[in-house]
Amino acid sequence: MCGRVVTASTPGELSDYMGVDEIVATLDGPDHNVAPTGQLPLVWSESADASIDTEPSADGVIRRLGTAGWGLVPSWAKDPSIGHRLFNARSETVAERPSFRSALRHRRCLIPVDGFYEWGPPPPGSRDQARKQPWYVHRSDGSPMVLAGLREEWSGVDDVASTPIRSTCTVITVSAGADLASVHHRMPAILEPEAWAAWLDPTVTDAGAVLSALRPAANGIIRLHPVDRRVGNTLNKGPDLLNEVDLSVGAGGPPCEQEALW
Repeated sequence: MCGRVVTASTPGELSDYMGVDEIVATLDGPDHNVAPTGQLPLVWSESADASIDTEPSADGVIRRLGTAGWGLVPSWAKDPSIGHRLFNARSETVAERPSFRSALRHRRCLIPVDGFYEWGPPPPGSRDQARKQPWYVHRSDGSPMVLAGLREEWSGVDDVASTPIRSTCTVITVSAGADLASVHHRMPAILEPEAWAAWLDPTVTDAGAVLSALRPAANGIIRLHPVDRRVGNTLNKGPDLLNEVDLSVGAGGPPCEQEALW
């Protein structure tokens, strides 16, 4: 599961890092504790359109940076609340599930975050072995963590003209790599820069051609450390949530587990 992320990089930083041609929407500001239904940044590519002023790249596509609500709402859904359950998509079944299979073929995206939180066993020797411990997971090189995702635009099925278009997304997960396996058995699919163009290519509609990109992170790509349990409360947003805690000296907060929030 990936159910809590950090979005602290600025739109300019993400645009430069990911080679974006156009910024169409931005987040309100940094958020160090984003839960499902919150807003995430996302990058996608579209074929160049003569009516659009943005100059396409050499491959004839335009790469855009925008935002979307975290929790995918398929275009055919009658009730957008379905997105509350669709904030993750398992790589093993994403090509078959009706909620995801069309987006996998036609609306793949990248979701750049600074890191994510995962709940798992505390480190050996910590003061409290009975409760799950939140860990902050980030790239070891300090770069944004670019996650494989899917996007949709939903406008209702009854009265399209009167329903605002809602952009939504989901994070694709894979089996955990060796660096995270001791904490949790799943992790987001992290894509390296050399895989971005192929994943985003709007001309590729064969799911089999892109599924191979979805695999656990190689050893050494990520680092993780224990953080205060205050991250379990979504009202806590500050950068201090990223600070490593010394579990041997009583640095924990009130009992609040991630699983109780949704």
